[in-house]
Amino acid sequence: MDEDILEKAKEQALAKVGKKYFGEELQGEQKLALKYFFEEMLNELMRAEREVFLEKDTRNKGNGYYQRDLVTGSLRLNLDVPRDRRGRFRPQVLPAHYQRVDEEYTDLLMSLVVNGYSESQVIRSLRELGLPYSEAELNRIKEELQGKLNDFKQRELPAEALALFIDGYHTEIKDKAKVRKACVYTVLGIDLQGRKDIYGFYTFFGSENRASWLKIFNDLIERGLKKVALIVSDDFPGLTEAIKTLFPLTDHQLCFLHLQRNVRRNMGKEDARLFNRELENIRLSRDYEQAQERLEQLCQHYQSKYPTFIKNIQSKLTHYVCFLKYPEEIRRYLYTTNAVENFNSRIEQIKSRLGGYFQSVEILEINLLLQTERLKQGKWKNPLPVLKSRAYEIQQLFNLKFYEQTQNY
Repeated sequence: MDEDILEKAKEQALAKVGKKYFGEELQGEQKLALKYFFEEMLNELMRAEREVFLEKDTRNKGNGYYQRDLVTGSLRLNLDVPRDRRGRFRPQVLPAHYQRVDEEYTDLLMSLVVNGYSESQVIRSLRELGLPYSEAELNRIKEELQGKLNDFKQRELPAEALALFIDGYHTEIKDKAKVRKACVYTVLGIDLQGRKDIYGFYTFFGSENRASWLKIFNDLIERGLKKVALIVSDDFPGLTEAIKTLFPLTDHQLCFLHLQRNVRRNMGKEDARLFNRELENIRLSRDYEQAQERLEQLCQHYQSKYPTFIKNIQSKLTHYVCFLKYPEEIRRYLYTTNAVENFNSRIEQIKSRLGGYFQSVEILEINLLLQTERLKQGKWKNPLPVLKSRAYEIQQLFNLKFYEQTQNY
């Protein structure tokens, strides 16, 4: 139906309503009263729709409202449209065309904000597409993204975790009109049932130290994390000391693959090949004690030729093989930081698309949040099958490890 005809039909319908209930066409206060009635009615219907919608999606929640105008005839209705946390809810009581345009426009603005566009760039992009600029909508999206980010950073964590995987991603971020080097430390957790999640990400300008790690661990503890069986990481300065301070019963596994890479960097080609071949055999050892002994013997064999490098390995020898304390079936998940490195590789792709740096810390962290949400709705939706099948054994091992600490609670 032609829009002009539709609008004329709406006017005629309003006129008939006025004559039926008021004996005349709607005027002044009567028209205003009808407008308030329609607004309240539609708002209540949309709120009821969201309640029904959320009953079927128990992991979702309401997320406030955003304002929208809906023109019907000569009435302009100011509506409070309900939102949900996951952005899936669209009120069916609204016209279909309204829903479609609203969703596409919102998605476009969301994309521009996430990609670090300034307000002037947003306006220019919308004009090029022949779309109106809505400052209220842009501000709403910014507030919504910032709210989601704050909720993510403050959300409660599981009290117990099988493992934390920590990796540092080096990037460039615009800070006070200057592009500076920074590092974001991502903490990926696997709980006792085998579920993956990002427990936190922390951005620092400058190099890491013990104080940085204490800040990170204290944040995790304040949000509910109490016991961790294993932390897997690269050899970051100050990290081992911070673990001993705040997680004294937790094993610290240094990434075995990083050790093999360091061997190739610090030893001759043939020596590195032989050393790494034996390291691979050690990785497949039956138990922790046997692996310790074999790694010590390997180091002694090359000690005279590479004294500084070998001494460094020997000083951290137990940290390279402590994953062997855990059941054989799950060890392949525990000896390397690959899981969190794969997550960070997604951010590298985004950085390249944005021109080689992030416009702000907030833009970087919003992208990290969106990647986390996509993984949790996709690849991370279900627990890792092997870990889930060994959940009872893992729980018993965990209880034994923390028995003394449990007794003190």
